[in-house]
Amino acid sequence: MNWDKIVDVLVVGSGNGGMTAALCCYEMGAKDVLVIEKGEKYGGTSATSGGGIWVPCSHYSIAAGAQDSLAEAREYLRQTIPPESVAPAFLDAYLESGPEMLRFLHDRTRVRYESLAHYPDYYTDLPGSRQGHRSHEPAPVMMDELGPEAANLLPVHPMMRFLGRIGVTQVEAQVMAVQMKGWKNLLGRMLWDYVTDFPWRFRNRLGRRLTCGSAGIARLRLSMMDRNIPLWRDAALVALIGDGDKVEGAVVDYAGKRLHIRAMRGVILAAGGFEKNQVMREDYLPKPTSTAWSAGVPTNTGDAIRAGLAVGARFRAVDGAWWVTNMCVPGEDAPRLAIMEKSYPGAITVNAQGRRIANESQNYMAYMKEAFAKHAAEHPSAPLYMVFDANFRKKYLVGPLMKSSFRPDFMLPKIYYEKGFLAKSKTIAGLAQSMGIDAAGLEETVAAMNAYARTGKDLEFGRGDSAYDRYYGDPAVLPNPCLGPIDTPPFYAVRMELGDFGTHAGLDTDIDARVLDQSGRPIPGLYAVGNTAAAILPTYPGPGSTLGPAMTFAYRAARRITGANS
Repeated sequence: MNWDKIVDVLVVGSGNGGMTAALCCYEMGAKDVLVIEKGEKYGGTSATSGGGIWVPCSHYSIAAGAQDSLAEAREYLRQTIPPESVAPAFLDAYLESGPEMLRFLHDRTRVRYESLAHYPDYYTDLPGSRQGHRSHEPAPVMMDELGPEAANLLPVHPMMRFLGRIGVTQVEAQVMAVQMKGWKNLLGRMLWDYVTDFPWRFRNRLGRRLTCGSAGIARLRLSMMDRNIPLWRDAALVALIGDGDKVEGAVVDYAGKRLHIRAMRGVILAAGGFEKNQVMREDYLPKPTSTAWSAGVPTNTGDAIRAGLAVGARFRAVDGAWWVTNMCVPGEDAPRLAIMEKSYPGAITVNAQGRRIANESQNYMAYMKEAFAKHAAEHPSAPLYMVFDANFRKKYLVGPLMKSSFRPDFMLPKIYYEKGFLAKSKTIAGLAQSMGIDAAGLEETVAAMNAYARTGKDLEFGRGDSAYDRYYGDPAVLPNPCLGPIDTPPFYAVRMELGDFGTHAGLDTDIDARVLDQSGRPIPGLYAVGNTAAAILPTYPGPGSTLGPAMTFAYRAARRITGANS
């Protein structure tokens, strides 16, 4: 082979997993690391996401006074994840190495996280669960610290920016969404900081403060820049190069040339899943399924997974995807995750028969699993419709509609109505007719919810019974912060899809992220992390169950590649 370039480690993908792998390899002794990114901008779905990581017992949570233990976290995962889905050894490796990874990055790089005191695990009724301090979000960072590289950073999803311009943290989003105490002061301060941020205001319409996923990626990229670790953009993986049963490098299309790159110590695949590949979706995911409903970045077409399969890797499917209801808003390029909206009191989510299918306030992964389980021709779960009234519209943020005080009805684009995304009517029956929902079913469901709101008890699905349900509830609403009446016209309905923000069926790996062949043996020289690998936490036990494992097993891969202990 005539190699065009030789490096110690080649990392495919520039999300949290890829960049963490690069930094850890470098710090552990593999100094010649190259990261390649298929897209024009770096960061992948990690950058567009909320950026949270679920890591119990980190030094951040301990410093914040959390009362927790790895034994309790292990019991929680044992209750949450069936052993036939993920071997206990994986969970032990994750729990032990997650805090180590965060400490390692904190001590050596610019990576910083903040423990979320009040963001609960997603199944708070199970033994070992906690109501805070297991999830972390990236500490905000100023965009201009990146210098010219700021222009190449994939921005966070617009839904994670107030007015599409001002970055908000997860904590700030909760405070503003349900108008908790101090929300007006918080909003005023954010607007003031945005307007008075000179001279930045004249150079960029986006706020200078990066939050959520873009902050996490920015901190990783800054740390790479400190070490002069190269990142090639518009560099697509074509194939892996093997010698017998060993992977020695990769074929990469970059800058108009096809290059053969040798990786002396290993290739780490961290290029996301296959959510934007309709053929693979049809092969591996439950129906109905569509690339249009996925909030993953367009470059996630399964290239790295298919490259691994071509050299004999084993594929493992674990429940398919990171499910979430999405809003496909006319005129917007990417779907919006509908997480908070359907949890607020005074709204219900129904199918075409006008019937609720599950507890709207439970975690989004569990809700979607129920939706798929119940989907059938006679009672379809797709599409879904979120129904609410004028009081709800006035009080709570609803995707691109915002609140009526921020964006009155006359300011809403006509295309929302024309494309069937939004409907409005003076009556529930009229609303049902506009959206193609069974009127009798919807009227009956609304009447039942109004009764539940008065008593505080959802007799169908127990909405508001768990701590997680109440996280996005409105504490000012009694007797149940998740239940409110739908009785003030006009009435509204917004269409939602059975979406996702990535797939988690992928290459089978061992506890050090080594890719396994069809016989279950590691393929020398090949590693996979993040959504390129089969999920470690497929039931989504807590906020950040995708990025936490991606970073942790990137750290473990680096230890294996370099032979370092930590």
